[in-house]
Amino acid sequence: MGPEAILLSVVQGGVEGTYKFVCPECMDAVEKRADRKIVALLVSAGVDVDSAKVGSTPQAELFDDEIASLERRPEGPPFTIDDVIRFHFQLQDDRILEQLLSSG
Repeated sequence: MGPEAILLSVVQGGVEGTYKFVCPECMDAVEKRADRKIVALLVSAGVDVDSAKVGSTPQAELFDDEIASLERRPEGPPFTIDDVIRFHFQLQDDRILEQLLSSG
């Protein structure tokens, strides 16, 4: 299931809301709460924010910059499953961890 299959609606000051999708196995509609961290994670994975649901309360204005930063896409190639696997094995290699810690 890709990010285009998820509908993210943001409410409560622009940083919390819900996300919806259709389960690819049972075809049931699923709706879950999304706190600030889940909103950030979904946006970083490429899920579009349904801006029509963003609250127009004074609190929402406080989070305009934060929402704008969540909607920006990072530069560079997308993170792939191969990157995750490579990172997993690098974390298990003490030599690589030692190099990373000593270079900082």
